[in-house]
Amino acid sequence: MAKVFIVNSKYDADYTVFFVSSKYDEKNADIIKNGKLVNSKYDADVKVFIVKSKYDAKILITHENFPK
Repeated sequence: MAKVFIVNSKYDADYTVFFVSSKYDEKNADIIKNGKLVNSKYDADVKVFIVKSKYDAKILITHENFPK
Protein backbone atom coordinates (compact mmCIF):
# COMPACT_ATOMS: atom_id res chain seq x y z
CA MET A 1 0.00 0.00 0.00
CA ALA A 2 1.52 3.29 -1.13
CA LYS A 3 1.69 6.30 1.15
CA VAL A 4 0.64 9.26 -1.00
CA PHE A 5 1.18 12.98 -0.52
CA ILE A 6 -0.29 15.72 -2.73
CA VAL A 7 2.30 18.40 -3.53
CA ASN A 8 1.74 22.00 -4.65
CA SER A 9 4.09 21.92 -7.63
CA LYS A 10 4.31 19.66 -10.65
CA TYR A 11 8.09 19.73 -10.31
CA ASP A 12 8.01 18.28 -6.78
CA ALA A 13 5.83 15.34 -7.86
CA ASP A 14 6.81 11.82 -8.77
CA TYR A 15 3.60 11.48 -10.81
CA THR A 16 0.88 13.73 -12.19
CA VAL A 17 -2.73 12.67 -11.63
CA PHE A 18 -5.99 13.37 -13.45
CA PHE A 19 -9.42 12.22 -12.26
CA VAL A 20 -11.57 10.23 -14.69
CA SER A 21 -15.22 9.26 -14.31
CA SER A 22 -14.97 5.60 -15.34
CA LYS A 23 -12.74 2.81 -14.04
CA TYR A 24 -12.31 1.73 -17.67
CA ASP A 25 -10.47 4.99 -18.37
CA GLU A 26 -7.96 4.43 -15.58
CA LYS A 27 -4.28 4.23 -16.50
CA ASN A 28 -1.40 3.39 -14.13
CA ALA A 29 -3.88 3.66 -11.24
CA ASP A 30 -2.35 0.61 -9.53
CA ILE A 31 0.59 2.79 -8.47
CA ILE A 32 -1.54 4.62 -5.89
CA LYS A 33 -4.83 2.68 -5.78
CA ASN A 34 -5.75 1.50 -2.27
CA GLY A 35 -3.01 3.72 -0.87
CA LYS A 36 -3.23 6.08 2.06
CA LEU A 37 -2.88 9.86 2.14
CA VAL A 38 -0.21 11.08 4.55
CA ASN A 39 0.32 14.52 6.08
CA SER A 40 4.00 14.95 5.23
CA LYS A 41 6.01 14.55 2.07
CA TYR A 42 8.71 12.93 4.20
CA ASP A 43 6.33 10.09 5.14
CA ALA A 44 5.27 9.54 1.53
CA ASP A 45 6.33 6.79 -0.84
CA VAL A 46 4.75 8.65 -3.76
CA LYS A 47 4.27 12.40 -4.29
CA VAL A 48 1.53 13.41 -6.74
CA PHE A 49 0.32 16.61 -8.34
CA ILE A 50 -3.23 16.91 -9.68
CA VAL A 51 -3.41 18.34 -13.21
CA LYS A 52 -6.30 19.75 -15.24
CA SER A 53 -5.75 17.73 -18.42
CA LYS A 54 -5.59 13.99 -18.89
CA TYR A 55 -2.91 14.52 -21.52
CA ASP A 56 -0.57 15.94 -18.86
CA ALA A 57 -1.15 13.05 -16.44
CA LYS A 58 0.84 9.87 -15.88
CA ILE A 59 -1.91 8.42 -13.69
CA LEU A 60 -5.61 8.46 -14.56
CA ILE A 61 -7.75 7.38 -11.61
CA THR A 62 -11.34 7.63 -10.39
CA HIS A 63 -12.18 9.52 -7.19
CA GLU A 64 -13.32 6.21 -5.60
CA ASN A 65 -9.90 4.63 -6.09
CA PHE A 66 -7.84 7.65 -5.05
CA PRO A 67 -6.21 7.22 -1.63
CA LYS A 68 -8.08 8.60 1.35
